[in-house]
Amino acid sequence: MATTTELSKIDLNLLVLFEAVYSTGAIGAAAERLHITQPAVSMGLKRLRELTDDPLFARTGRGIAPTAKANQLIGPVREALGIIGRQLGTGGAVDLATWKRHFRIVMVDPMEPIVMPPILRRITTDAPGISIESVVGTRDFGAELKGGQLDMACFGYLIDGPEIRSVAIDQYDLVIVARRGHPGIPGKLDAATYRMLWHITLNRELQAVANVVKDMVANAVTRHAPYRVSKLWSKPAIIESTDLIGLLPRRFAEHAAARYAIDIHEVPVPMPAQHIYLMWHERNDDDPGHRWLREAIIQAAKVPPAAAAPANKPPVKARAKATSAAPRRRRRVSPPA
Repeated sequence: MATTTELSKIDLNLLVLFEAVYSTGAIGAAAERLHITQPAVSMGLKRLRELTDDPLFARTGRGIAPTAKANQLIGPVREALGIIGRQLGTGGAVDLATWKRHFRIVMVDPMEPIVMPPILRRITTDAPGISIESVVGTRDFGAELKGGQLDMACFGYLIDGPEIRSVAIDQYDLVIVARRGHPGIPGKLDAATYRMLWHITLNRELQAVANVVKDMVANAVTRHAPYRVSKLWSKPAIIESTDLIGLLPRRFAEHAAARYAIDIHEVPVPMPAQHIYLMWHERNDDDPGHRWLREAIIQAAKVPPAAAAPANKPPVKARAKATSAAPRRRRRVSPPA
């Protein structure tokens, strides 16, 4: 634990500077955010390096990357700044027009085309200083939430830990998609045909963080899958041009059916409803910027795609209607297998 003498050497402005450099990943961007010069940022980093006895950031081809020590510090630093801001009354509403912040989030594939467009429209019109980086979710993203490397995660399973906050933002059912006019599906898709046809699935790494495979095993459902994809968007593009079929969340399938020559079928075997959760660390509960993005994601997840579409484009529901063989239900989906 640092002594009083050691703490007296720390200028609060250095912590603000450290958070800005960490968030933006660039000296120039941090200087612009803080309204100071780049040499001033470099000088502040020099003082921080002397205090921590660590380089904190290393230059890369795309800017600077945090060291292990910086990754350890960012969580406590953000928590401390949040506490101070709230006590001094600076942690209230966000002025989107002038606010600058870079977020790193995990956004699961099925929700990205639904949630992000309305948020990005808001950013480009009202909040030019905000940027969002979407990163791939792995089994370790819980540690990154706790360590501060991630701001939040939108995913299909919950992270354990009393310090992790979570809220279910979507419940969805799965559907089967097949190419339009699939010769093996002359009418309603039945269980025997479903088991006989060849499938396209997610790869083993993605299946490991999804619940669908567990549900299928529990219901004694087997599939022959000659190809496994690493991203959900690959499924409709490949299915459109082959006789493979695949599982997709209903809302995502309806979104894809407006863009690909695919039909939507009900799953003919038992399949429990899936959930998608928004998760973050408790230290960000009262962070006004973090709260703004959380609320924006939750709100966007509630809005049907047709209502969220820009006025100058036909709504997704209307464009997809002719291709959907199944009645539409207002339920939603997590990562299929």
